[in-house]
Amino acid sequence: MSQTVGIAQFVRQSSDLGECRAGTDLIGRDEVQAFLGSITDVDAAMAELAASLGAGDVFRAGMMAFVCGVLVERGGSVTVPVDAVMEMTERYLGLAKEFVVQGGVSAQDELFRVSPDLVRAHHTLPFVLLAAMTMLSRDEGARRRLRARPHVAPLVDELEEHYETLYYVREVLALLDGREILLLDPRGRRGFVVGLTGVQDRMYHFFALAQDALERHAGPGYLGAEPTDPALVRYARNQGLTPQEHQEAQELIEHQRIGFHYPGAGGAPAMFFPGSAPFEAVPVVGGLPTLFLDERSIHAQWSPTNMYPVLHEALESRVSLRELPREDVEARLAAFVTSSG
Repeated sequence: MSQTVGIAQFVRQSSDLGECRAGTDLIGRDEVQAFLGSITDVDAAMAELAASLGAGDVFRAGMMAFVCGVLVERGGSVTVPVDAVMEMTERYLGLAKEFVVQGGVSAQDELFRVSPDLVRAHHTLPFVLLAAMTMLSRDEGARRRLRARPHVAPLVDELEEHYETLYYVREVLALLDGREILLLDPRGRRGFVVGLTGVQDRMYHFFALAQDALERHAGPGYLGAEPTDPALVRYARNQGLTPQEHQEAQELIEHQRIGFHYPGAGGAPAMFFPGSAPFEAVPVVGGLPTLFLDERSIHAQWSPTNMYPVLHEALESRVSLRELPREDVEARLAAFVTSSG
C-alpha cells in the first residue's frame, strides 16, 4: 500500500483563512504527521507529493511544496519535485501580483470571500519560495528552465518589496550558468576558455575563482601572481563552509593577483577591467567574451561578503578551465593585430 495514502486527499481539501494565517501549523496536522512518519523512501514520497500539487488547494499544495524542500534538504533527490515546484512558483507569483493589485494585506478578509486563492497564494508563497531556493541552489538545469519562463523575472522584480525571499530568487536567477569567457595572455602566448557555473554577476566573483583556476592549471607564480588564499577560495566556491567560516568570512579581504584587462589594439592589454562590472560588459570578440591577462598593474581589493554574499548554503560556484592549442591562440591574437592595422 502507498505510504502516502490520505495525503493527496488532504491536499485537495479547501483551506480557510485561519489555516492560511497559521502558516506552518499545517505541518503539525495529524494527516501530515502521519504521512511524514510513514516515509521509508524519500524520493517516492516526494513523487507522490509532487503529483498532488497541481490539483491541490492553493495553500495546502504550497505547504506541501515546502515539505518537498525540507525533504530535499534531508537528502532527497532534487530532480523528483523540482519541475512541479517551479511551475507552482510561476503560478503563485502571478496570483500574488493580483493579490497586491486587489488591495493586498489590508483587504484580505474581503478578498478571501471573493477570490480566496489570491489570499491562499499570498500566505503560502514565502514557503514555496524557500522550497524553490532549496532546489534552484542545487539544480543548474532548473535555474536555466526558470530563466526561460518570460514572465518570472518581471514578477520577481514587481513583488520583491512584498516578499523578502524574492531578493535571493532574483540573485539566483542572475547567476552565470553555462557561460564561457576567453582569457588571452599575449606575453606568454597562451589562451584559456573558462566555463562558469553558479557565478554571481559581478566580475569580482569571477576574478576570485579564475585566479585560483589559473594557479592550479598553470602553476604557482603564473604572471607573477602570489598564491591564492584557501579561505578566500573556499568562500568564493561556497564549498562546505562551517558556521565559524561564515562568521570569519566577514573579515576576509580578497585582492587582484592577476591583471584582467580589456583587449587592446595590436594585441596588447588595454585598461584594467573593473571587478564591479557585470559579465555582459566583457567585450565579445570572435563570438566569445574576451579579456586579456597580464601581470597585476594595480592593487584592487574587495570584501567577498559584500561583492558575492552566500545566497544559499547549497549553492556552489565553480569554474572549469581548458587551455587552447598554441595555433588557436596565435590565430586569436593575430586577429587583434590585423584589426588594429
